[in-house]
Amino acid sequence: MNRPPITDQQMALLEQRLAGAGLGRRQFLQIAAGIAAMGAAGWNATPVAAAPKLAPGEKLAKDQTLRLGGGGWWQSDPSSHDYNKDLYCSGVPALWAGLMKFNADFQAVPYVASKVTSNKDGSVWTFEIRKDSRWSDGTACTAHSFEWSFKRQLDPATAAPYASFLYDIKNGEAFNKKKITDPKEVGVKAKSDWVLEVTLEGPRGYFPALAAYLAALPAHQPSVEKHKEKWTEAANLVCNGPFTLEKWDRGKEMVLKKNPHFFGAKDVTLERVIIPIIPVASGALPYENNEIQLTALQSGDLRRLQSGPNGKEVFRYPFPGTWYLLPQVTKAPFDNVKVRRAVSQAIDRENVVKVSQGFAFPAHSMIPPGFPGAIDTPKIRAIQKFDPKAALAHLKGTPFEGGKNWPKITLSMRDEALGAKPLAEAVQAVLLESINMKTDLEVLEQRVFRERLWKNELQFVWIRWFMDYPDPHNEYFDTFYGKKTTGRRQAWVNDAFDRELELGRDTRDTKKRMEHYAKAEEIMQTDVGYVPVAWVSRYAAAKPTVRGFEKNKQGEQVVDGNIYFDMMTKLYMVEKG
Repeated sequence: MNRPPITDQQMALLEQRLAGAGLGRRQFLQIAAGIAAMGAAGWNATPVAAAPKLAPGEKLAKDQTLRLGGGGWWQSDPSSHDYNKDLYCSGVPALWAGLMKFNADFQAVPYVASKVTSNKDGSVWTFEIRKDSRWSDGTACTAHSFEWSFKRQLDPATAAPYASFLYDIKNGEAFNKKKITDPKEVGVKAKSDWVLEVTLEGPRGYFPALAAYLAALPAHQPSVEKHKEKWTEAANLVCNGPFTLEKWDRGKEMVLKKNPHFFGAKDVTLERVIIPIIPVASGALPYENNEIQLTALQSGDLRRLQSGPNGKEVFRYPFPGTWYLLPQVTKAPFDNVKVRRAVSQAIDRENVVKVSQGFAFPAHSMIPPGFPGAIDTPKIRAIQKFDPKAALAHLKGTPFEGGKNWPKITLSMRDEALGAKPLAEAVQAVLLESINMKTDLEVLEQRVFRERLWKNELQFVWIRWFMDYPDPHNEYFDTFYGKKTTGRRQAWVNDAFDRELELGRDTRDTKKRMEHYAKAEEIMQTDVGYVPVAWVSRYAAAKPTVRGFEKNKQGEQVVDGNIYFDMMTKLYMVEKG
């Protein structure tokens, strides 16, 4: 089919949808780049087969069991595996298969769908469902399954926090906000068992990319209705992905087993995946002790492993993201823009990132270098340039002149690996040194952190944003747009900033779009809606017996993340050399 045109306005909407789902800048830019790079096959490009291609001398191991985890991967139990209701349940994506999926270059390709077509302007999309699509109990996973799942997510009774992800669907927002009550009016309909038709609010040439994201994964209706909130427990779970949940021993481990009913089972080599729940404090010790074979690495372990005898096992993987501070403008002392400006110029980024040991480098704007919309100009750098004298000068005329009389200030962050806490502590140190601002660090359990963040209850926040798709819309619109009704991280609102985002969304001229986003960045930094501190680097390590990682066009090995989550279907184990 000829792919319908995707205007800049549509790309802005895509960024908004992904941002509404909490996706970071990284993911948006990656998806947008994938869309731009699509070939003649468009959305119907053939996925890469997963059957292993052994190197000369390699032999498949008899035991196809992979143990992975650590370094922040499943550092605590998931709240559930119900992505259809809770995008941030921290479950296992390999239990599920959506209509589409993202390949290693973040291009959306058919998955449960066998073919994707649309009308001329992209306002109606038709997904033909594979007739060998099955749930893990052997029953058919049909177009009706996806119709029910999409409507369940939009149903206000479900209270899905990221239901706005599906607001492109006709009447999806109205149904979610109780303006209409009949689910039949929502633009998702199974035309037959194997044909799903999705009618949208207007032209949305990017919709198949949304259908590839975690928030568009299905749920098994009979299990949800029978087991309610416990439907994703191991004894109850019926799924449609490459693996099933054989065991979930809370606080200890999850065990996945290859799903024989999965339509692509013949191309999945791993028979079992064991995921121990490993606290962040364990670092790389479980990997070094051969308790696991694949792990993410924390900053404290990277240098040691790289310089050790097994340094070749360490690899960098793409994970563009940004660490930044959110001074809550509704909480004193940050309700005073002079204080916020003082903070912005009190941050010695060069010194802060030294504690990351290679996992971060100084950030001067929201979008990391090398991605669409990245801004790293002298003008931008000057706005929040590290300058302790200027920082103190901002405090003149305030109750805090000279760095005195500060109230109690709590810097809140989520409990996670990725070098988050050392970076936060380094920020605390430079604030104390530069403007005598003492802060108490509060490390919150992830679910508690998210709940309080969305309510804008936190006074001062240390947080990161990982790109969801490669376009400025994701970094700015999805994250900071003041008119969002759900999923807002900050109370800061600026009408001029919002106007620039809207103009960037609505124009088709790429150059003008980037100009609007650049202006938005300038406004946000000047008004100190946020303080960019560090851009992200990420590393992992894999034993030599673990093979099959897909590589992107840049030659980087790709691991599961917010966008790509097809790794387990590609990996296989070989005998020790």
